[in-house]
Amino acid sequence: MRRLGVLALVLVATLGIVALRAHATRPTTIRHSCGLTDRQFLTNYQLQLETIGMDGDSYLQGDLRGDDLIAASREAARVVRSWAPTDPTLQLARRLAPAMFGEYAEAVQAREEHRSASRHMYLAYSIGARVEDVLREAQPELEAAGCDVGDLV
Repeated sequence: MRRLGVLALVLVATLGIVALRAHATRPTTIRHSCGLTDRQFLTNYQLQLETIGMDGDSYLQGDLRGDDLIAASREAARVVRSWAPTDPTLQLARRLAPAMFGEYAEAVQAREEHRSASRHMYLAYSIGARVEDVLREAQPELEAAGCDVGDLV
């Protein structure tokens, strides 16, 4: 009798695990949106990327102090964090982008202190690549909803 109970328990547990796996592997549909806050986020994010890119070039050419670039990178992180897009993909980009700008600021700080900036630059570029991948994957659906992310991918 005990064996039958254990066998039944194992069978029920196995069926439960199989059912959970089937549910977990089922593709989920993301509903993309492109409301005013989504478009504002994209415009702001692109502006911050371009600003930090130009400031980074100026820094490397010796026309901008490291402290100014660090402050600009941290401000870019703050600005991106302050927007609230409603689209799930843009929400993910909003969560990742401040970390990218923060790591870039840390890389510049390390360089200013004559330390290796490679770890922080690697992280900044890796996070940036992840944001780009997420946007590229959602690009067709975002464009269908009215948001152009072509300049960001």
